[in-house]
Amino acid sequence: MPATLILLCQPEDARHLAAILAGANRDLTVVTAADRPQLEAAMAGCGRVDRLVAFRTNCVVPAELLRRVSGPSYNFHPAPPAYPGRHPFAFALYDGATRYGVTAHEMVERVDAGPIVGAFGFALPADPDPVWLIDQTHTALVQLFVMLAPQLAATDRPLPRAELAWDQSRRCTAKALDALRTLPPDIGAEELDRRIRALRSVRHEGIRPCLTLHGRRFVLDED
Repeated sequence: MPATLILLCQPEDARHLAAILAGANRDLTVVTAADRPQLEAAMAGCGRVDRLVAFRTNCVVPAELLRRVSGPSYNFHPAPPAYPGRHPFAFALYDGATRYGVTAHEMVERVDAGPIVGAFGFALPADPDPVWLIDQTHTALVQLFVMLAPQLAATDRPLPRAELAWDQSRRCTAKALDALRTLPPDIGAEELDRRIRALRSVRHEGIRPCLTLHGRRFVLDED
């Protein structure tokens, strides 16, 4: 019986990535899903799921669904192990990181905490443009996916674990991002520039620096 792999990713990535997996194992059935409702429907329709692979998605797969997969599930995270969690671009830009990268790891109940199976890094220029960083990261994610595709498509055995560990001290959380966007009234010019530069990476989600004075909240619209 052919093995079944569910690919959880954005629609614009689905056809390309599914073709890479199918090319690595012509007996593999690849089913794509774009969000949690589609994932739940795919898992119900497939019956047996041999592998789940998530790529560049904000969908958090609950433990109950992970347990329905025969073997380990894998996620491709758009950041290096130093930046687990959501919106890692903003924190790397704020920190003035000189290197960035991407990570592939086993999925466990806690987001971005499972054993790492692959990583790919690249140098950053001084003051990198956020749009450039996001595009470069997507390219690196695809490169890492292509490298691991033969192993991902061989669903009868898990991927070897790498000797790498997450840095949970810099976990990118919604609370940390809110603290980054909330400007103190006495903020200095240099710190303001750092925060504006970092938050440019999430402007498309409507997340902008804000300042509260005398009970009134001001949001920076243009910088």
